[in-house]
Amino acid sequence: MQHQLTYYECTDSGHPSMSMLLSMMTMVSDAHSIFVGLDRAAVDKSGGAWVIVGYDGQLAPHQPCFGDQVIIGTRALAYNRFFALREFWLSDLDHQQQYVHVKALFVMMDLTARRLMRIPARLITPFASPLKKRLPRLAKPGQLPAEYAARDYRVRYFDIDINHHVNNARYLDWMLDPLGPDFLRQHRPVAFKINYEAEVQEGATVESRYVLDRPTLTTVHEIWAGGRRCTTAELSWQTA
Repeated sequence: MQHQLTYYECTDSGHPSMSMLLSMMTMVSDAHSIFVGLDRAAVDKSGGAWVIVGYDGQLAPHQPCFGDQVIIGTRALAYNRFFALREFWLSDLDHQQQYVHVKALFVMMDLTARRLMRIPARLITPFASPLKKRLPRLAKPGQLPAEYAARDYRVRYFDIDINHHVNNARYLDWMLDPLGPDFLRQHRPVAFKINYEAEVQEGATVESRYVLDRPTLTTVHEIWAGGRRCTTAELSWQTA
């Protein structure tokens, strides 16, 4: 999918924000589903919805800027009864420079019971990905140490997506915002791991816990709500 980077997808650095990169991946994933005949109505008939439970991604040192034309790509890699593995990439128009490469793990969530459901065959076979008994595991984020900093955020109506929970990209905004504008302007992420463990609902207050290890330029994050851990992440950074 060809795409021109817009001003609202970029930070004041001129490069796409992390949350917008994840939103672009959701966009191309939806486009792929529609291309194989699985639009929103087809998925709704199952009573479920695709939900992302993990990311493992790498970013090149050089990133595209506002106004650049890029290619956002995806393909289904493999699946089993409950999980589906997909990869994403962001490249230049000539496919000579790959800016971002990400693997993502999906599940089907029963929208009534709000729990995992078996993936219906009619929703996975059109992607022509291989059925595998075991899927490769995504790398897990590191553990948050006992001492950490934290900041609270209130979940807004506009943080909620069509699946009636916080959109997965919003978690990154909560995680990275406490690092502060000086750090974010002076550094760029080069790798990230995210694991989604529980939903966050409208009206909740989330606590964004984090620690920054300056010698290694690594940050570890957790999002908590209602006394439970909802999301964990680890990012590696380089000087901008």
